[in-house]
Amino acid sequence: MGMSTSVRAFIPDTDKGFQKHRKVLIACREAGISLPKESEEYFGYNETGDWVLEEKLEISLGKEILKEWGDDSSEGFEINIADLPKGVTKLRFANSW
Repeated sequence: MGMSTSVRAFIPDTDKGFQKHRKVLIACREAGISLPKESEEYFGYNETGDWVLEEKLEISLGKEILKEWGDDSSEGFEINIADLPKGVTKLRFANSW
């Protein structure tokens, strides 16, 4: 059985853009109406579940940022902090079996 490692990046829930669209999403959900186009594009689809809010806080790290690293006895990931997307304040490393 092998182990795999993943790295996920997150912006804080205090991000101004996130807060603006969060308020719109909650108001639309409570009113039972569709999201305006700008907020729909921000979230990527017209869903209104709470999971959408948490999912939007996660930022995808491309291969140009998350580089695989290894030598004779170790392997993992290398991340140049300066290359992280603007607003990222948290990285989560997970090992799975």
